Amino acid sequence: MIQDTQINRHQLGALTGASKCDNYYELHFATGEVAHFYILADGIFRLILDPEQNFTEQPASFIQLAKFDNNAFERSQVRATNDSLIIHSGNYQVIFWQKPAIMSIFDETLHRTRMSQSSPLELGTEQTSEFLVQNKNEFYFGGGLQNGYFSHKGRKIQIKHDQITGDGGVVTQVPFFWSNAGYGELRNTVQSGTYDFGQKNHSVTTLTHQDQLFDNFYLVGNTPQELLAKFYQLTGKPVLLPKYMLGLGHLGNFCTTLWQPSAASVRNATKINNNFYLRTRNENSASGKASLNGEENYHFSARAMIDRYKAMHIPLSWFVPNYGVQATNEQALAFFNDYALNQGVHPGLWHEEDATLPAKTAFTYSNNPNLTTSDTEKLKAELQRKRPLVLSNSGFAGMQKDAAIIYGDVGGNWESIATQVAGLVGSNLSGQPLAGAAVDGLLGGGNAQINVRDFEWKAFTPLLFNIDDQGDFSKTPFAYNRKITEINRAYLQLHSRLKNYLYTLNAQAREGNLILQPLFIAFPDERTNYTEQFGTEFMLGNNLLIAPITNGREDEEGNSRKDNLYLPGKHTMWIDLFTGEKYAGGRVYNNLTYPTWHLPVFVRGGSIFDFGKRDYVIYPQGNSQAEIYDDDGLTDFEHNYCKTQVTSKLDEEKLTVTINPVKGEYPDLEAEQGTNLTLLCDSYPDNVIVKINDQIVPLQVYGSLDAFNLAHEGIFYNTNYSLAEFDQYHDQKQKALQIKLASREIATTKIEVTVRNFTYSSKVMVHSITSGIIPSPKLPSVDSSKITAHSFELAWSQADEVQVEINNILYEGIKGNSFTFHELMPNTRYIIRMRYVVGNRVSEWSDLFGVITKHAAEDYAIQEITVSSNCDSKPHHPLAYLTDLKMASEWQTEQGIAPDKPLELTFTFNDIEKLSRMTFVPRNIDHEGDPTDISVAVSTDGENYNLYAEHLKWRADSKNKVVGLRDVRAKAVRLTIYQSSGPLVAAREIIFFRAKR
Repeated sequence: MIQDTQINRHQLGALTGASKCDNYYELHFATGEVAHFYILADGIFRLILDPEQNFTEQPASFIQLAKFDNNAFERSQVRATNDSLIIHSGNYQVIFWQKPAIMSIFDETLHRTRMSQSSPLELGTEQTSEFLVQNKNEFYFGGGLQNGYFSHKGRKIQIKHDQITGDGGVVTQVPFFWSNAGYGELRNTVQSGTYDFGQKNHSVTTLTHQDQLFDNFYLVGNTPQELLAKFYQLTGKPVLLPKYMLGLGHLGNFCTTLWQPSAASVRNATKINNNFYLRTRNENSASGKASLNGEENYHFSARAMIDRYKAMHIPLSWFVPNYGVQATNEQALAFFNDYALNQGVHPGLWHEEDATLPAKTAFTYSNNPNLTTSDTEKLKAELQRKRPLVLSNSGFAGMQKDAAIIYGDVGGNWESIATQVAGLVGSNLSGQPLAGAAVDGLLGGGNAQINVRDFEWKAFTPLLFNIDDQGDFSKTPFAYNRKITEINRAYLQLHSRLKNYLYTLNAQAREGNLILQPLFIAFPDERTNYTEQFGTEFMLGNNLLIAPITNGREDEEGNSRKDNLYLPGKHTMWIDLFTGEKYAGGRVYNNLTYPTWHLPVFVRGGSIFDFGKRDYVIYPQGNSQAEIYDDDGLTDFEHNYCKTQVTSKLDEEKLTVTINPVKGEYPDLEAEQGTNLTLLCDSYPDNVIVKINDQIVPLQVYGSLDAFNLAHEGIFYNTNYSLAEFDQYHDQKQKALQIKLASREIATTKIEVTVRNFTYSSKVMVHSITSGIIPSPKLPSVDSSKITAHSFELAWSQADEVQVEINNILYEGIKGNSFTFHELMPNTRYIIRMRYVVGNRVSEWSDLFGVITKHAAEDYAIQEITVSSNCDSKPHHPLAYLTDLKMASEWQTEQGIAPDKPLELTFTFNDIEKLSRMTFVPRNIDHEGDPTDISVAVSTDGENYNLYAEHLKWRADSKNKVVGLRDVRAKAVRLTIYQSSGPLVAAREIIFFRAKR
């Protein structure tokens, strides 16, 4: 009986016995299984259930156990009760219940259960599943870079790398997740898996891997940072980037790219040396070929591209000249590397097979994540003490210790921006904080607005780069007109200003902090921040909130329109980085407009920045502090670094800023440095006192900026402070008190600045006054015909400015007598009330009323469809992509079709379905391969088919094609495709919708 249960799929039987061994607890179960339970450290546990009972303690390659000792296990205590075995470790009780055989972790400090299995493990020869209790306010994160999503409650995610870089694709395979309940799990496996965080059953989380061995690590911590730090204890700390990687990168194919002449009017023509060219795959029409050093035509060479960046005054930091091509000419590559380094550009090598590194290669980039370790060792040998780096377009758990992830999706569309924001945030939440996506993607393009808006928000990420030569459109920052080029140049200069901030965030990420983070990291008490409601916004560290422009909505002057911009924190002030305009937090702002140069970026009140060389800029509010990190950029940074702590305290109208002595040192650190301090303010303060090591230093007050700039020390009240690179775009300036101090020994110098009569935006944080004179609005109306899955329109009788509260969040900037709320969650109840606004006075609230958004269309899409074809599919575009409900994937046939040899696609459902329609979604890049002549047949038994629609004629264009199937009941549907618009047949998706109940 035991033998049989271990072969077949079954639940783990009751706990029958336990014993304490040398370094683990051994557990026995009624179904014959034996498990080992390890205590590695405080809040780090491991449970192994091996059906073969081999219990190989050597984990997967990404787990590092050598640093753990046996102390935590030896300190643990165990006791048995009538129905459980309780193991005490620190403040935690790990409870193994007898029947059913489930496990839970109880936190004695908080007096609550951190995690609990809802039912016993399910075991089988091909997979194992764990079932966890899911609470109503519990949210889940992790699973790797899941493009389009970072919050997984109610979703099912795949733990695998599927080669899809767009929405729904999985770029990194990381079998790790964590919950805001204060625990995480890391499965010790390289096999693929599925994590269902309540899609099937909202009260149960189901974790499945295609592995008969159950080897799981349980992590417990009070904050996301603690959980990620423990993940790094097991898998390794994230790499610290070489500083040059925080500059602009270019990746291109200068090995095989061909060029042909073109007219300037051609949309995808590229200007090179005052002439226009197109990339071509036709050798007969090509007039020039790319090369590394000008071996063919110099102006098409990698060297010439570096020259072009320099001529455009766009500094380039790193470069890959052979993207997508396994280059073999080491001598030519080494020759190019010399030239690049002489121009201040660090050269890298792309490869997908093991390769010898050319001399002076600074970093590598590979499509094969398995080369990470060997590349790291080769680079260490080549670079000596300089810091190595490996880039990869995909990855797995533990890869963060050696590599950064960079990739490019199709590009050229607005949807990619929101998809990548969520994906990069999710990567940070999964323990891979160094991840970046190419500006404007790989293949698409041709839209200057998308290009510049994409460049703008990615300037607030650590890895800023473009990948060229993969599609028809150039991806360089100067690919479009002068206006777009100048904006990109300004944002690159801003990116350079933030270099110290980004580098500090990278160093702090090694301890569990995030670089790109969701709003709940800084504002954990707001439930909405854990959801996707404002998921297109993110924070860069704790100081900057970025709200990318994610659609093409414009006003009559061509400015981007922005609604639904949420600034969290009811007691937080936010400052527009560019204009200095102040906003109160805890509100959603609407009807905002942003010209092309202006990205919605907000500084959190209290923020402290170092813009380089001790140039500190402070936005005072309350008490705040910052710790700025620096090192020598070499491999021994863990022993050679320094930190500078800066604090700011604004109490009533007294501001105190302290710059503490630098702690630590490294070779080449300048012992004496000057200090600049910029304090944003509202008006001219008085009684500025500067102390050096507690001694008052008298400073002259200057009346002009020129005189102040020439002085060694002094004070200047600047009424025209701004980011200089954006001066040409707006006249609105900010006010700042600027202090300059001469060089002093930074290791022994403490600077304290006290300013009295100091104010900064105190009026912004004043609450509105409720006035009985202003009548409260009558109950607003909602037109039920205008309710969709993501929006509804609210109307009221009096055309005036109003505030609307939706689910306890205040919406501002609403005028007139109607407003449409967008970007809402489907099938969600919204509780609403409204009041009028007159200046700083408001009316009483209206009565509460509610709106329920409709189900999303995808809720009715049939899943788990079996599809078959009489034609082969391309290896990287398999038939399964046709029904995976991921708009970023694409299916392609291997061969073409003809009317006498048509393509047959058969779609079989699990059960007989009552259908409403079928939707064909064409490919995204071009329309070669779109079906143009189609017939549809249906079957109720999957064997006998009746013709439903014959020879439908479809145009090859970007529009979805819909076939109405109202009241059709079918077990299977067969499409016969007689003709297509190209040499193959392709599609992003074919979706079958069931009838609404």
